[in-house]
Amino acid sequence: KYYKLELCQNYMADAILQTAEDLHIAPLTKQLALHQAESILALENNWKEIGDEPWNLENLMYELPEKWELSHIALNHGGVIGYQIGCLRDVRDKGLPDYLQHTVKDSYLLPYLKKIVVDRDARVLGVGKRLIKSFLEKLLEKGHNRLIFRVRTDNPAVKFYEKLRFTQREEIDRTRPDGVASYFYDSSVSDVLKNL
Repeated sequence: KYYKLELCQNYMADAILQTAEDLHIAPLTKQLALHQAESILALENNWKEIGDEPWNLENLMYELPEKWELSHIALNHGGVIGYQIGCLRDVRDKGLPDYLQHTVKDSYLLPYLKKIVVDRDARVLGVGKRLIKSFLEKLLEKGHNRLIFRVRTDNPAVKFYEKLRFTQREEIDRTRPDGVASYFYDSSVSDVLKNL
């Protein structure tokens, strides 16, 4: 039984990895988001796994500072297999830890990772890493070397962020509007890029 299961898993992994060369990361523009909205929103079932409400079209198209310059989409054989939403966030906003206001000098806007979603069946392709890498490279290109974001403590993606050595604050963050316990990350973009 175990031998057959291992053979099946190896075969599936080989089949998926053969398609990795067809993986393409592209900027997620407003026009592309509208065009691919149905496929993008179909990936939202991933969020139901952790108890968050999946996005709808209004959430996807909601305007945020520099959102369309800091977001990316992952395509494989023309199909959407992942996306990442970034933006600039005002550290004075309700729902962010207070300490942030005391750590900025020139601007209250800091790069923020709003969301990253990868199709469950495509995770072995390194899609998440490639989306994050494209995002971080774009941040450096635009002169940003700091990134903040939060992740629910029960989200399996915590391991992904640990592996990439994002800097996690020690205390549990409860500043989400719904009060759900989260880890808050405040990281150097160039330091994380060294791990990709």
